[in-house]
Amino acid sequence: AETLNKEANITVAQIIWAVRNEMARTVEDVLARRIRVLFTDARIAIVLAPKVADIMMKELNLNENWKETQVETFTHLAKGYLPTL
Repeated sequence: AETLNKEANITVAQIIWAVRNEMARTVEDVLARRIRVLFTDARIAIVLAPKVADIMMKELNLNENWKETQVETFTHLAKGYLPTL
């Protein structure tokens, strides 16, 4: 149960479970719908995106291009959840 982020208490096992048992297929799906960290702290979600994408890439047997696209797409989305000053 390796921890990806202590502040949000998110583990590698949660990501793997979402992929294997809940049919999660995108970084957004995991961080927004399964773990819901996008809605509680978008800054943490942005930091987690590359780590989550890497785990998912390996679990789903995908390539680096998929990973890069997922991180870029999710980061763009997540920035819309950051507070504006």
